[in-house]
Amino acid sequence: MLQDPIKKDNKLISIYKNPPNKVLVDIKIKSINKLSNNAGYYFNIYISPSNNCDIINELVQFDKEIMESIQENSLKWFDREFNINEITELYNKSFCNQTKTISVILSNKQIKHILYNNKKIEVDEIVNLLLNSNFNKKCLINITIEYYGLYIYSETTSNKWIIKTLDITNIDDEESIVSIDELIDNYIERINNIKTRSKKRLIYLNNDIDSINKNVIDIDNIMELLEDKGTISKTTINNNLIKLNELILKQEVFLKNSN
Repeated sequence: MLQDPIKKDNKLISIYKNPPNKVLVDIKIKSINKLSNNAGYYFNIYISPSNNCDIINELVQFDKEIMESIQENSLKWFDREFNINEITELYNKSFCNQTKTISVILSNKQIKHILYNNKKIEVDEIVNLLLNSNFNKKCLINITIEYYGLYIYSETTSNKWIIKTLDITNIDDEESIVSIDELIDNYIERINNIKTRSKKRLIYLNNDIDSINKNVIDIDNIMELLEDKGTISKTTINNNLIKLNELILKQEVFLKNSN
């Protein structure tokens, strides 16, 4: 969920609450450029549809949700209501469906770990290696990216995705080939991590399901009472209508957060 934008320099920045993470496998790096403040690098990466079909669909859907959020909040944020055509013209999508590419940021501040042949390596070291196009072609590159937020300028927007993990295996360098055991251990660690996150997410969703079901029952009970409005006082009717409004608003929040 995008939060209210904060003005910084010549732009507005809307941070995303509870940002999503996406795991991309066997990506190709098209270009690398330094950030203007020298705090990291911009990667333009190619996402192979054959290996990342579900993730691509999620990114396309995510762009739609961000555009809807801009439309819903445009009056509050900009003192003007934008229609979807205006937003489409203003909005730069995270994922380019035509080129199958996305721009992401690699920085020391945001990265959790970088592995090259299952060994830790620094940002500048791996960038120097990746700038070599021959090296790039010989590597299997997997990354985890996290959405940071939306940068809004006077005539355009920019989505910021941050690289959180970078895992590179040189599949052509016999001296650097990782043992099968090391690779399996690495995958086991990643699997355990994703299982832990999945369990937490399921607990969160199950709590929402329980709350949604309870709200539906409470709404039905109040509606049942209101059907006999001829037998109850106006005060009771008003109190029940207030409760009903609160339940409906609460339900809308639950449904929105559960998407």
